[in-house]
Amino acid sequence: MGFKRKEKGKSLKFLLIVLLCIVVVGSGGWLLWTKFEGRGPDIRLDLEKQVLGEVTEVSGTIQDNRSGVRKLWVGLIQDGEETLLFEETFAKAETKPGMPEKPVPFNFSIDAQKLGLTDGDAVLRLAAWDNSWRDWWKGNRTYIEKEIVFDTQPPGLAVLSRQHNVSSGGAGLVIYRLSESCDKSGVYVGEEFFPGHSGYFDDEAIYVALFALRYDQGKGTNIYVKAVDAAGNASQSGFYHFIREKRFNKDVLAISDRFLEWKMPEFASSMEELQDPSLIDQFLYVNQTLRKKNNQRILSVGQDTENKFFWQGAFGRLPNSARRASFADHRVYQHNGAVIDRAVHMGIDLASVQHAPVPAANAGKVAFAGEIGIYGNTIMIDHGFGLFSVYSHLSRLSVGTGDVVAKNEIIGNTGITGLAGGDHLHFGMFIDHVYVNPTEWWDADWIKNNITAKLENIKSLDN
Repeated sequence: MGFKRKEKGKSLKFLLIVLLCIVVVGSGGWLLWTKFEGRGPDIRLDLEKQVLGEVTEVSGTIQDNRSGVRKLWVGLIQDGEETLLFEETFAKAETKPGMPEKPVPFNFSIDAQKLGLTDGDAVLRLAAWDNSWRDWWKGNRTYIEKEIVFDTQPPGLAVLSRQHNVSSGGAGLVIYRLSESCDKSGVYVGEEFFPGHSGYFDDEAIYVALFALRYDQGKGTNIYVKAVDAAGNASQSGFYHFIREKRFNKDVLAISDRFLEWKMPEFASSMEELQDPSLIDQFLYVNQTLRKKNNQRILSVGQDTENKFFWQGAFGRLPNSARRASFADHRVYQHNGAVIDRAVHMGIDLASVQHAPVPAANAGKVAFAGEIGIYGNTIMIDHGFGLFSVYSHLSRLSVGTGDVVAKNEIIGNTGITGLAGGDHLHFGMFIDHVYVNPTEWWDADWIKNNITAKLENIKSLDN
């Protein structure tokens, strides 16, 4: 019995020695792996722009999952001269074997004026070292370069068009020239931005920008042209303009239970978030929440426009039709004599015979043809450079997205789809993302004075 206990004790000691050797050898192996590994740190530089302005903030991360990040050096080379931008030695992070090291962030700024840099080409260099014992304890090094260009001068900007008369809810046109291609340029009307487009004139440096005043903007609205180049340098120029304020109609609409029982079921799938809603609750959701979503859907189409004018002359209206509602009518909705809601009507309602053929108001490209909530079956036509027309409540669509249509070509038929109480056409127009009054575009004299005469005048100078 004693012999067996002694043998058992020896076996246990031997096992412990073996385990200790495994731990020591394993630890040594892990130590050798981390201290003599041969891969450098990974550098991620967050600098998408190649053209830099006067002051540029640069950031990024370094990561090394083997021996850890030790040092980062950043320099800039221009005209053979090297300038130190950033240098830092990092404390060794405490990590467990097999656990990845967290990325080490870095950030610095490049102030071209303070550093005495000039506009032109340069090279940004980054070098990072880890804690490896390689290269006589200097560590593995990762080295990257990025070619950059300094541009600290704002773009030249000159407004070429002269007088600009615009009404609340109306449109205008500005023509301007840039000294260089810019990432962003166009007209600001208060906080609303309308991009400029080149391509109309032979000189690609000349831009046209259609812009609009919202129906609720008037005198005192700040309007100016602004251009920002690839380096972030900005130029801004005001221009002569006169704003004519308009007052819009007020309209009272009586909402009957019969109308609600007829129309609300069409929007059931859009109101699934409502729990056991009354007919009035449903109407308020449709007239507020869904109306807002639908308008956003329509106006989002304006972000993608053709760089050409398809249209010529005055825009047409539905033939032999009577106006049933005007642009920017301030509507008051009543139910059993009590006011339940308010909204602004962003189009003109035109009524003719039932299912009347609807002609395209002018030439253009169909940007959308389909169903949009309260507007029902809808067609949107891109007339170029951000100008769109909208045809809603249609009973039939005769064209599809992508079709190019001529002025007066039949694109559909009037109807009662959407939140329509009777057969009619809801006709609207917008520029980029703001609804405008269609009556201006029906007026040949207005178009000549405010759009085409300006274009022809600059074109004569361009030639």
